[in-house]
Amino acid sequence: MNKNSILLILIMMVVSGLSPALQVLSVKGFENQWSTVSQMPTARGFHGVAEVDGKIYNIGGQNETGILANNEVYDISTDTWSVKTSMPTARSSFAIVAYQNKIYCIGGVFGEIDNPEPTGLTEVYDPNTDSWETKRSMSSARSDLSANVVNNAIYLIGGKQYQGLDIGFREVALNEVFFPDNDSWIEKSPMFISVFGYASSVIDGKIFIIGGSRQFQETETGIAVQFNQMYDPKIDAWRNLAGIPTAKSHAGSGLTKGVTAPAMQYCIGGLDQGGYSDINYAYNIEQNNWTIATPIPTARAYLGLVEVNDVFYAIGGFDGNKWLGTNEVYKPLNYGTVLPKFTVLSPENKTYASNNVSIILSVNRPINWIGISLNDRENVTLIGDAILSKLLDGEYKLIIYINDTFGNEVGSDPLQFIVDTKPPSISVLSPENKFYGELDILSTIVIDEPVSWIGYSLDGQETVTITGNVTLAVLSEGDHNIIFYATDIVGNKGSTEIIYFNVAQFPMLILIMVVLIIIIIIMAVYLFSKKKQ
Repeated sequence: MNKNSILLILIMMVVSGLSPALQVLSVKGFENQWSTVSQMPTARGFHGVAEVDGKIYNIGGQNETGILANNEVYDISTDTWSVKTSMPTARSSFAIVAYQNKIYCIGGVFGEIDNPEPTGLTEVYDPNTDSWETKRSMSSARSDLSANVVNNAIYLIGGKQYQGLDIGFREVALNEVFFPDNDSWIEKSPMFISVFGYASSVIDGKIFIIGGSRQFQETETGIAVQFNQMYDPKIDAWRNLAGIPTAKSHAGSGLTKGVTAPAMQYCIGGLDQGGYSDINYAYNIEQNNWTIATPIPTARAYLGLVEVNDVFYAIGGFDGNKWLGTNEVYKPLNYGTVLPKFTVLSPENKTYASNNVSIILSVNRPINWIGISLNDRENVTLIGDAILSKLLDGEYKLIIYINDTFGNEVGSDPLQFIVDTKPPSISVLSPENKFYGELDILSTIVIDEPVSWIGYSLDGQETVTITGNVTLAVLSEGDHNIIFYATDIVGNKGSTEIIYFNVAQFPMLILIMVVLIIIIIIMAVYLFSKKKQ
């Protein structure tokens, strides 16, 4: 699948749908149109189509020569075809799905067109190595069914089984689940109404089975059904929804993802009561109703339909007279009108300890232009470095705008952030640059902002972490020096100048002797004065 990712220095584009509230500025687009691109080399129908990394693989199927094993790949970016390693077992009417960049081909029929044999065979193609491997077969041999992936499991629902009767086959309601990671199968609740040749897609983790045929009603004069059956794997339960307006079977089916076009289920071409159909129906998931879109240019059934970036490729099929290699491209309803979505990963609503702040975006599709408005100033186009450089300390408000390839422009809500590159200022009240006559000295500091760490280094020793004012206990006599450090909440580190002080404890014995001498002198003076009287 096309990753739709570009790199603009520090601006990253990844597929995501996250975003703060967005301001809608303008909307432009092109929609509901068909065009023709390079046709498939081998005309055929009943084939399987799957997309991996922007390339569409067309595998197997049948034409006037018989049942095929051909594997031809269409490169969307170059509008060219190439041939890859054929499927080991030539088959048609099988289920196909891409899972983790490998293509799973399950069930179908092989042998002679006039006397086909059903199979439950599971063959897996790896586009990276252009090679095939065989996995455990489906327990029931059946064809004309679809494969859908939900939560790392592949669901194979309905289809038809051949039998030794005049009718030759019958529709089934089977619901078997394949787990690729451990190559195992289990069975789940069968659908309400057995059908084969239906249209199918996964919407919000639920599988939709639309239209289809019952018994032998797959010919152009047969009667198909209008049912819209929805299966919820989470609760293993079915329910009926609004049926397709015209009963049809063997149509192309696909789902837009809501990236460049609103999320809708499409059912294109197929067989209806009038024969080979060109009708293009769109199913609105939220409103549970149907709309008629622009018809496919070439009416046909048994075609392959695949969606890539909300664009459909309708390839091959049968028009009632001949097998086709036709490759027609459809841009669906409201294509190009869905607004791009983006998330601002940087800057965040926080304080930065740098004068350079990166702008990093997560965008869900390619864009043409990015602009910014800083502190309500005029928009500036980002060219080259996506960095706000040489910012002064202070508070900032930033709005980011993007313009996609359709001309749709949106802007983010205002983003608030602060730049603070100044280290914390530390005032030392104690110790001072003086002599102390005691061995325990209380250190007292005042810091001008909140900090995440405080420490000191005494006499050049290793730094000691503290939580506030502490006592420098049992200091040795003599000269000392101390430096205090602090780190603020954004990482700016500050320190004091070296503070010098001296500890010289006055000896107690000398103090006592001095006191005694003073007392003696006072007494002598007193006695001398008394004697003179």
